[in-house]
Amino acid sequence: MFQKKKPPPISPEFPSVSMDRRQDENNNRGVVKRTHSGTLGRLPAGPVVSDPPESAERWFHQAQSFVCSLSVHVLVLLVLALCIIQQPHAERLRLDLTFGETPGVGESAEALSIQPQDDTPDDSEPAEETQPETEMVVETKPDPPEETMVPPVVNEVSVIPFEPVTPAAPETIADITVVPSVRMSLSGRADGRRQNLLESGGGGDETEMAVALALQWLIKQQEKTGLWSLRGPYLDGSRQENRLAATAMALLALQGAGNIPTQGIYQSEVKQAWKAVLMRQLNDGTFDLGPINEQQSMYSHAQITIALCELSGMTQDARVQAAAQKAVAYCIASQMPDGGWKYHPPQPNHPNRGDMSVTGWYMMALKSAEMASLNVPQETYEQLESFLDRVFVSDQKGYGYEIIENQNPNNFQVRLALTAEALLCRLYLGWQPDNRQLGAGVDLLFREVPRDFQYPDVYSWYYVTQVCRHMEGPHWNEWNTWMKTTLPAAQVHKGRETGSWNPSHDKWGYMAGRLFMTSLCTCMLESYYRHIPLFSAEKGIKRFVMVGSRDVVPS
Repeated sequence: MFQKKKPPPISPEFPSVSMDRRQDENNNRGVVKRTHSGTLGRLPAGPVVSDPPESAERWFHQAQSFVCSLSVHVLVLLVLALCIIQQPHAERLRLDLTFGETPGVGESAEALSIQPQDDTPDDSEPAEETQPETEMVVETKPDPPEETMVPPVVNEVSVIPFEPVTPAAPETIADITVVPSVRMSLSGRADGRRQNLLESGGGGDETEMAVALALQWLIKQQEKTGLWSLRGPYLDGSRQENRLAATAMALLALQGAGNIPTQGIYQSEVKQAWKAVLMRQLNDGTFDLGPINEQQSMYSHAQITIALCELSGMTQDARVQAAAQKAVAYCIASQMPDGGWKYHPPQPNHPNRGDMSVTGWYMMALKSAEMASLNVPQETYEQLESFLDRVFVSDQKGYGYEIIENQNPNNFQVRLALTAEALLCRLYLGWQPDNRQLGAGVDLLFREVPRDFQYPDVYSWYYVTQVCRHMEGPHWNEWNTWMKTTLPAAQVHKGRETGSWNPSHDKWGYMAGRLFMTSLCTCMLESYYRHIPLFSAEKGIKRFVMVGSRDVVPS
């Protein structure tokens, strides 16, 4: 049925193949003839007829090794192909931020832009399909108006609007006698003016060296929080802790020499202190720096308000101005019905009478606000003047503590610190240096105030110094001659408390402590430039005045 075909003749050049052949159980398929070496012998010449099943089996075994080889090569090629094919890079986002001076103020939504960043090389092939760029929209709140900018406090509070000061015209100002206004009182702390005012006021190297040592001591007492302590770690600290008062007094001394967060050799320490203070301003304008004795809380607020208003006037920073406005608003709201201030704001079902001791600090707080170009209602001063009239006792007794109707002057004990405070208030309220009652009051202080550091009364000295400095003339010359020699000589010059003043013999030092006394003594020695005097003691004496950002120093 099947016709057998002759296989093609095998070329003599075909190589012999070595292989192992298993004997098939079915002998009808033919026998493979082997040589003694196990190799297939050459087929005999001539026609050889091959059985079809035997040809299929031989083809199968020959194809088996070829398929294995081919599979291995294909697998290798696939692996190489996978390694060579370039995978597309995922796009990464690049975030470009533009920062303004104040986050969220004065910036538009365009300040924040997000753009994709392409990390592929320049010679790489582009992808076959590119996805359209997705525009990311950043939702921002509308910018708040500038007048609502407030420091970092919890809530908002109504504040007195800020009224900027217009500088005087420079055309003829150098040729006339100028009486500086209250708003220019802080300008003497700048480097250019300070040396001139120091020399003209009667200070010198000895007083400045004492100030430098005192400031070094104060800086050493600053805590890591940026605040100061009234109790220590120095010797002879206060009996009670009051970080608000301690920080306020230290800042008053530092700022008196021109140190603010943007200038001065202690600018970083001052900046750290104010950052700690402003973060703790409360909704009502007060500051919470820790527990305070009830009788000290109002004193402390007045002291920190003075320092804050000075900072506002010296920096013109809007955030500082807002904080100062809030603090001043609390001062105004805390005035008693009789025109003075006491240990607490007015309370229902309470006598609500002011006292001269607290009132003196609040008068300085309000005038410091004016120095910083902040507004104070005129009626506040009118009520204060009425209070001063009613606590005045006599030329021989000075001023008392509270308003006591029908008091007998003969039974009244002279209160030197209160009289000095009241006279300073009178100067700031408009009394001229030639006022008779003012002169009588200063004469009283000169007779009664002790000038021996064996029995110091630094609290009284602090206010007497300011009164005499503003009056100038003979009173200031006499007082300054004593002060500029006594205070530097009494300063500690060796040991761990170098630069401070020992409070152990002071009238109030046992209660207030070393830091309080050192701060007051430092402010006294800075009085040459700390506040420019309000009046001129002699006609024709020309003053340093501020014209824009430069000084006019008449010849």
